[in-house]
Amino acid sequence: MSINLRIGLIIVSIFFFFIIVRSVRKNKLRSDYALGWIILSLVLVLLSLFPQLAFWFGGLFKVISISNIVFAGVLFMLIALNYILFTKVSLLEEKQKNLIQEIAILKENNKLK
Repeated sequence: MSINLRIGLIIVSIFFFFIIVRSVRKNKLRSDYALGWIILSLVLVLLSLFPQLAFWFGGLFKVISISNIVFAGVLFMLIALNYILFTKVSLLEEKQKNLIQEIAILKENNKLK
């Protein structure tokens, strides 16, 4: 990996990290959601500082192309985030259904009085 590419990756990864931290501070992003993105940016910084880690993981899993390790890691992270978000949406839908039912019951009770 060329030094220019490594420096570019480090700069982009650190910039991404600061964007996520800034979003959490301004309450645009919840900290539990930001945790996955912060970990991703730190892993990207580590891989750009020490690219031999990617080669070590590639040798560990007997992968021919190192880019496949990176794609697999990103894909795994996105699947995990997708699962977390779907569970949150399911819980929110259940809460919304319960609130709608309670409001309907309260409206019906007020009409009877």
